[in-house]
Amino acid sequence: MHVKSSHRAHVAVLTYDATAERLRGTIGTASPFDMRAFSGGSRGHKPVSGSLAKKYHHDEARSTTSRLATTREEKDGGGNYVQRGGTLPPGHYVCRYVQHHKSFGECLFLDPCRDAQVIHSPFALNPIVHGRGGFYIHGAGPKGSDGCIVPASDSERRRLDRAVKNFRGRVLLEVVNVSYALPAEQFDGALA
Repeated sequence: MHVKSSHRAHVAVLTYDATAERLRGTIGTASPFDMRAFSGGSRGHKPVSGSLAKKYHHDEARSTTSRLATTREEKDGGGNYVQRGGTLPPGHYVCRYVQHHKSFGECLFLDPCRDAQVIHSPFALNPIVHGRGGFYIHGAGPKGSDGCIVPASDSERRRLDRAVKNFRGRVLLEVVNVSYALPAEQFDGALA
């Protein structure tokens, strides 16, 4: 049976500006969201002891590579950090409410749309495959972010979780103003 739809599906849009570290948007009748939020390089971590800060590479929050969407999280054979993951790659993600994640508790899974699976650069001949995924919007923890979005205010994050959970439609997140490393083999000479 074919059902003719007389209206578009309800869509709410959030925007994460990686450079400004701002998460903004409106979902249904909830008050607008405009919060500071961190992504990548261990940013968004809770205060911890010096030994844990070293173990979790908190000093990488000040590095250039931690701001790049092409920086992958790397661990050694024992599961210890070698390198923290960079900022969430640009593109669109569908926000999916998760009632209880084993590590994050209540959170939002960021399900990547096609445009978030590669980086489309005007300076590259082909899309840049970043091979990253498994991102969430979650609360602060001792490790911080490897690309997930961690809002500075936990009460605002919980309000966002509820808004997504209760919205009767799709919530899209657009990630903008993201830096990335251009692989040398993909450079087309546009800047030369």
